[in-house]
Amino acid sequence: MSSVGNIFQQNNPYEKYVQQLVQLESQTKMKLQAEQSDHRERKDALGDVSSKLSTFNSKLTELQDPDNQSFSPLKTSSSNEGVVNVHSADGIERPSTYNIDIDRLATRDTALSSVMQGDGFDLAAEGDGEITLTIGDKTETLAVAAQREDEDGNMVDKTNREILESFADQVSVHFGEEAQANVFSVNNEEVQFSIQSLMTGNENRLEFSDAGGALAAVADGTAAMDGMTHLVPQDELDARFTIDGVTFERSENVVDDAITGLTFELMRPSEQAEQMTVQRDTDKARSNVDGFISAFNDMNKTIRDKTFVDAEGDKRGELQNMRSIRNLTLNLRQTGLLPMDGAEEGQLSRLSEMGIGFDNDGTMRVEDSALLNEMLETRPGEVTEFFTSEESPIAQMKEQTEAYTRARTGIIASMKDGIDQQISRLDDRIAAQERYLEQYEERQRDEFNRLQQIITEGQDQFNQVMGFQQQLGMF
Repeated sequence: MSSVGNIFQQNNPYEKYVQQLVQLESQTKMKLQAEQSDHRERKDALGDVSSKLSTFNSKLTELQDPDNQSFSPLKTSSSNEGVVNVHSADGIERPSTYNIDIDRLATRDTALSSVMQGDGFDLAAEGDGEITLTIGDKTETLAVAAQREDEDGNMVDKTNREILESFADQVSVHFGEEAQANVFSVNNEEVQFSIQSLMTGNENRLEFSDAGGALAAVADGTAAMDGMTHLVPQDELDARFTIDGVTFERSENVVDDAITGLTFELMRPSEQAEQMTVQRDTDKARSNVDGFISAFNDMNKTIRDKTFVDAEGDKRGELQNMRSIRNLTLNLRQTGLLPMDGAEEGQLSRLSEMGIGFDNDGTMRVEDSALLNEMLETRPGEVTEFFTSEESPIAQMKEQTEAYTRARTGIIASMKDGIDQQISRLDDRIAAQERYLEQYEERQRDEFNRLQQIITEGQDQFNQVMGFQQQLGMF
């Protein structure tokens, strides 16, 4: 027979009711968590805006750096890059053309011994050798032995090849970064010693002195053999070239001190005068302006995306309620329309005068590309003044954005601090709610346990009555 207690005893259903009651009571906690999530999204959105503002500021700093010549950059060219190659004109301030004639290139000093029999003993006959070698500001004394110990332990004369190889080894040990030496097999029988400076020019020439023994025979020669000869006369090791009638000599082929600010490389002697040209790089200047516009538009779009309101779709950007952020794009556009204070009559004073304007949504765009290119080509100094003057609207735009991005005192930093405080307070309230819900859950469980106890006791009493009645024969 079914009883009232059976309803509560099937699968202990009271625990499910406890959890349902706790879930209903958790609405306050969930609202606090949702509010906290909104604050975190706002903080992240502020971080995105701050990043775009910082990028815009960095672009302005780059454009305003006088060393970058952002609006009057120069490019270089050569009439014949096989003769002269222009590397840079970083120190040149205005377009220029230079005529250059190259008489000779800077070369490495190379010295060769006479050709001799590889297995001969001419050098050993002169005894142990030594020689002093100077390259640039480095001087060392090199020494070689004329004899060696054979496999039987006897001292025997070295061959010419062996002495020259010992000489080459000494050069490698003492002048590894300044020179290289080799012993070449001219044919099956003859060898020749070669030493070459690793740096060009007369100042890095090979200077031999105080030679003795076998090395004196190599350097100075003997009655039977000639001494070392230089492939290029040492007074012709320097490059020699003429620029606009002025003759120069340099120890290297890369030249950066003949014309202030211009670096070029001599490639080979010229057959006729060639030209090195420095001219305006309008394409690069235009790219710099386009980069400025792009950085501004990225910043503007990010702010608008974070502050939009779609009443019909009931959608809002994370920062829609932050008026100071929402109004920034409007303020920047209004600033960009202002003239530069103190500009003289006829001087560039507005962005619009160089073909740049704004759409209604704050997007900056080039309205007259031809005008902008003309300004960059013919009046780069005025464009530079407009972007760098403290009185220009560009400087004001930079001040406005920097007020938002300063690390500790900026507007965005203050906003983030306020949000962090709100998140912290919500953390405390959520923790308090969690403690309350734990206590609430325990109370509800106790109530159901008491109910279960009452039901159990009622069932026991019911069973006793039914048993008594059965004993009396009532059923």
